[in-house]
Amino acid sequence: MEYVLKPGQYLHDIEESETLESFTRRVCSMNVYSLFFDYATVISKDIKDPSAICEQHGALNRYKDIQCFDRTRVIVPHESGKHNYINANYVDGFREEKKFILTQSPMENTVESFWAMIYQENVVEIVAVNGLYPEKTFLYVPFKKSTIAMFGPYSIKFCGSQLIRDVYEASVLKLRKGDGQERKILHICFFAWHDKGTPERPTEMLYLMSDINHNRALFTKEAEKSGWLKNGRSPIVVHCSTGAGRSGTLAVLDICCHKMDYTEKLNGNALVDVRDTVLRIRTQRDKAVTKPEQYLLLHLLVIEYALRQKYYDNVDFIDFSNYTSVA
Repeated sequence: MEYVLKPGQYLHDIEESETLESFTRRVCSMNVYSLFFDYATVISKDIKDPSAICEQHGALNRYKDIQCFDRTRVIVPHESGKHNYINANYVDGFREEKKFILTQSPMENTVESFWAMIYQENVVEIVAVNGLYPEKTFLYVPFKKSTIAMFGPYSIKFCGSQLIRDVYEASVLKLRKGDGQERKILHICFFAWHDKGTPERPTEMLYLMSDINHNRALFTKEAEKSGWLKNGRSPIVVHCSTGAGRSGTLAVLDICCHKMDYTEKLNGNALVDVRDTVLRIRTQRDKAVTKPEQYLLLHLLVIEYALRQKYYDNVDFIDFSNYTSVA
């Protein structure tokens, strides 16, 4: 499915949304099986957009089945001048173009391009949704005080970290290219969501989302004050192993929650549509929200967020017994 936008239109806006109450009633009337079937209809609408450049640089892709769409790919010239490819795509937020860059976890042969992208795109925040385990992931950041990692012309200095709620580690890094100005960057490593299944404490996703947006604003302001960020635009780089499943789920959650906040404030009637948001995000990042359980998680987290924000006039109709009963 393709979406043709007119000038001034956003990919994620208040059109094609249903009221929060209608959405919630529909979700409560379903069960795990029907929601999984709904997910199957979503992925059946995927656009067929094979990427010639993605296939050309197969060694730079962590997974063969995760394409990098040409239309939204981040073009990063390699220092060697031989190519400009990295498996990363711009993804829009709610009423915000290119809020995210979704990318695969860096590999040894792509880590220099990864940091080149961070530098080129003026990134102030990196979110690793998969945790960083040496046996599974190439360690692209240093984790010892005052240590420096070098990748081509890019130096990354570790300045300290803090463990937050036992689910993620927030580290401050200093990035420098050659003898250029240092840039202060926040690296968030969320380790409570393994590749299989859903987060150990699902509601932590809501806290994580809030922390990401809060810290992005703080670090953006500091970057502008330091003089290296001129236009205020700084996409959030999000990666898991694929840059599609967990990364896409986090981006969809952010879009849906911002839509509810915006419409509730606009007219006192929150709007949301998880299905439509997933359909749209999959036109920018291949296979975003990869698994049906991630799709189910999104529906439940959206309702949890609305409950926390007190967006319901009446909660008596909210009943998840269909999801807990055994057929």
